[in-house]
Amino acid sequence: MRRVLLLSCLLGWITSHAVMAAPDASARALLQSMAQAVRSLSYSGTLVYQRADILASLVFSHDIKNGVEEARLRRLSGTAEERARIGDQMLHFLPGPDVMRSGHPVPGAIAINSRRFFEAPYEFLMGERARVADRGAQIVDVTARDGHRHSYRFWIDEETSLLLKSQILGPNQQVLEQYEFSDLKFQIPVTSSDSDQPMQMRIHPVQPSDSVIQFSPASWLPQGYELVSALPSRAAGQSIYTLVYSDGLGTFSIFLELIGQVSQSQIQAVLGPTIAVGRDYALQGGSLRVTLVGEIPVSTGLTIIDALDVEGLKSLLKRSS
Repeated sequence: MRRVLLLSCLLGWITSHAVMAAPDASARALLQSMAQAVRSLSYSGTLVYQRADILASLVFSHDIKNGVEEARLRRLSGTAEERARIGDQMLHFLPGPDVMRSGHPVPGAIAINSRRFFEAPYEFLMGERARVADRGAQIVDVTARDGHRHSYRFWIDEETSLLLKSQILGPNQQVLEQYEFSDLKFQIPVTSSDSDQPMQMRIHPVQPSDSVIQFSPASWLPQGYELVSALPSRAAGQSIYTLVYSDGLGTFSIFLELIGQVSQSQIQAVLGPTIAVGRDYALQGGSLRVTLVGEIPVSTGLTIIDALDVEGLKSLLKRSS
């Protein structure tokens, strides 16, 4: 009898662990299908975007033309702003002479790096079935297992694996940012409407991955984050260096700039899931401004800033100037 009970308990333990493991494997497979679908399918639709006190109605389209990926995002209310990506170029349209680097996340731009993402400290679980834009959807929860990144919830189309709704969640499961398609069509890309205002266009080249300078001044990074881009540029006559880090889904950037004088010891701002932290370091004849912007908790951003190799950053800017 004892052997029967022991065997029964052992089989129960094995069965329960197999059941627990299955959702994780299914969630990973569905996330990989989603990452491919948002970049390979032709589709368009209207979506609602919300972050902090920002609420906007947007129209998005994605298509593949002659093997080149094209994505376009346009506001339907407020400023007639439009963003697009065609191959390796990011385009930004805005009325009038002022061009600002701002906007909303492009659904088709989600790029899950399988290796980094699935090795980072996340838990992947299948959630409930739901309905978005009158389509059946499977919820997948991506929960952070440490305090250095946000959690995510994805509503994935059951028929095409397309991402229909996305939420970024804080430590208490509060929604920091979200968007949701209200209607969706396939093979019918939305064309840009004519505006009664003249539109100015700025082109931002997207640097190919094989040209990334493999240099990282951070002596500490959250587990799973790696340097994916290191690009020199100039703005208003000033040398700026941008370092981009990712864990396969979440990203943050470190901007380095030589300025004339130290204005303040620390910068800190939060908008939804996005933070901006930084400080100025005194130099001979000026200062080095280091600013971190990204989708990570404030405490993590400050820890990264504190762990930077400031002397290495100074020499990096000198080489790129």
